[in-house]
Order: sequence, then structure tokens, then C-alpha cells
Amino acid sequence: MSDIETVNQDGIVILNLKGRVDATNSGQVHDKVMEEIKNGCNKMIINFSDVNYISSAGLRVLIFATKSFAKSSGSFSVCSLNENIMKIFEISGLVNLFTIHDDLETGLSSLKG
Repeated sequence: MSDIETVNQDGIVILNLKGRVDATNSGQVHDKVMEEIKNGCNKMIINFSDVNYISSAGLRVLIFATKSFAKSSGSFSVCSLNENIMKIFEISGLVNLFTIHDDLETGLSSLKG
């Protein structure tokens, strides 16, 4: 992953990730999530439409984000998981921990409501 694109749409922060989320770059994702929380973000979606792999290090960042948003009564979700990434979530038993949307549009609609 070379880049994290951040978009603020109607008060919802969208992090568009690309490539792999693993030990070499999960710290960048963690830092970005923390930066947005520090700046007052209380609604975030991480968009996986361009992600082809996530490791346990990447999953730890998502668990951290979920807990951080829960502490502040915020909303955190992920969207656009491909079949392989969804299997990783299922195998690791994390499907019920996260709010998962099929696509970004559905996630945005859910958080606006």
C-alpha cells in the first residue's frame, strides 16, 4: 500500500486503501485512524475496494479502530471486501465484530441515517 486517500463526505471520513494491508504498512493505517479521531472524527468507513490482502497486523488495526470508536460512541465500519478478504474475516472470527457493508454507498447511507 503506497497511499491512503482520505475523503470527508458529509462528516464521514472515508479511508480508501490500496494494495496490501500488512505488517509493513499497518502502522500507517493506525496512525491515520488515530489522526482522524484526534481531529474529532466520529464516523469512519475504511474502503477495501482496492485492497487485495490483509494480514493479522492489518486486522489488529481494525480491531483497535473499532474499540476506539466504540469508546467515543462513534461509528466505524468497513466496506467493499473482496471474497478473499471476507474469508480472512470469517476464518479469524471477526465478522461479527465489524460492521461490514457491501459497498461504499451502502455504508454512507447507513452512517448518515
